[in-house]
Amino acid sequence: MYKVHKMYNVHDPGGYEMTARIPVLICGGGIAGLTAALLLHREGAAPVLVEKHPGTSPQPKARRFNPRSTEVFRWLGLMDQVEQASAPLASFTGMLSGTTLADATWPEVTETVRERLVQHGKMPSLSPAPSVLCPQDVLEPVLRQAAAERGVSVRFGTELVSFDHDDTGVTAQLRPADGEPYQISAEYLIAADGARSPIRTALGIPRSGHGHLADNLDVCFRADLAELVRDKPFNLCRIENPAASGAFVSVNGTDRWLFSTSDFPGSDSLGEDGWRALLRTVVGVPDLEVEVLSRMHWESGMYVADRFSLGRIFLAGDAAHAMPPMAAAGANTAIADVANLAWKLAAVLAGTATPALLDTYHAERYPIGYATAEFSSMASGHLGTMLATITSDDAPSIDPLAALFGVQYEHGAFVPDGRGPAPEDRYGPAGRPGTRVPHAWLDATTSTVDLAMPGFALLCGPESTRWTAEADRLCLRLVPISDEEWLAETELPSDGALLLRPDAVVGWHSSSEVPLADALSRLLNTPVEATV
Repeated sequence: MYKVHKMYNVHDPGGYEMTARIPVLICGGGIAGLTAALLLHREGAAPVLVEKHPGTSPQPKARRFNPRSTEVFRWLGLMDQVEQASAPLASFTGMLSGTTLADATWPEVTETVRERLVQHGKMPSLSPAPSVLCPQDVLEPVLRQAAAERGVSVRFGTELVSFDHDDTGVTAQLRPADGEPYQISAEYLIAADGARSPIRTALGIPRSGHGHLADNLDVCFRADLAELVRDKPFNLCRIENPAASGAFVSVNGTDRWLFSTSDFPGSDSLGEDGWRALLRTVVGVPDLEVEVLSRMHWESGMYVADRFSLGRIFLAGDAAHAMPPMAAAGANTAIADVANLAWKLAAVLAGTATPALLDTYHAERYPIGYATAEFSSMASGHLGTMLATITSDDAPSIDPLAALFGVQYEHGAFVPDGRGPAPEDRYGPAGRPGTRVPHAWLDATTSTVDLAMPGFALLCGPESTRWTAEADRLCLRLVPISDEEWLAETELPSDGALLLRPDAVVGWHSSSEVPLADALSRLLNTPVEATV
């Protein structure tokens, strides 16, 4: 736990003068922290990231990154690297079940399974980016390398040991593993320091939710199973075996695998020989050559912070919402958190928005974080439930596409247009303010979703001349769009327009009675003249 106190000035070996002040300090070098650092750098707000561990995660952890997350990687120019990193698992999908991996089979093709396959086939029409399987211990080095190549200050092996904050900023005491402690001051602090978040604890922010759900144990091992799984490349394989029940997870699809099971008394005293014997049993190959690489105990639970910010400090990722690892929900939600936060911090730091804009981070992300954690808790209470959700025609119907593309913020940095909810048969809520802009290809490589970049864009119909002068006056990028299906989906007339935020969320629609300049002022919490 951090002790919050006043501190003295000492030399900063990171290259900053004692009196220097950085825009944003990020504590935590996982998925949330590294993505936040890259997004802030993209927005022109130079962050400093510190992480107490010497390197990125050694464990596979999260693996499934949905299109909303890979859209962010597209914005960062990292999609080629991510697809290359995920290539070994490109053909691995679906769930198997059996008493061993050797006898595991695919589930019966029920109507529910057929519907899931139909939905999966619709994905390319809804996003320019694919869903990928990329283990966290493979993805994080990609993000770290990109940060280093772009000149982002990333300091692994540096622990944030204490901090002080007030309404003028944050001062932190940092302790590198190989040097003297030093102090750094920042306008804002992002706490991406994990589910146990010492920063959140020091701030006294309570958490709500279902709490502890289960104690689990992941065993990462090396064994050549390529031939065994050649005809059944799976994402997850549920095992019901007297020796141990749990699930196999594909890490690289050939010789790195993970077996996840409920923790049990004596697991630590089982020994290497005992674990090798157990793994041979659940794999179903008695003479299997197997090497145990690591074992990790972890808690499955649902804990959501009651507030995602306090003063100039913001919680992101597991620090804000810890949840069971259903479809890497925690990692995907973390990426969405920092995509929402980064542009707002940059706008305030640049003076184009008032600090009141930052209040919308909690307003927009808390309901999504809580709902996602709730769903993840219900869906992955145990592995049998996960499989039942996929295969049973009697299971509750969950529309994954609507959950990805149909999310609508209730309150936040947007101006409602009064059109009400979208029809239930639409995955995208028709370009309503507070929703992600629907995808349409503008050319062979650029989507409407890719227009999310520093600054705001004004997407308009083909008759765009009425918006030219105002876009220039308000410093907005003007993008005429002639795709008839997209115009119909967004209910945008040929002379209409919608305002796109830097995170691909619609901020205003011309069907609103609020003029564009007034809408931009409301969105940024600034007077109209300040936006001109």
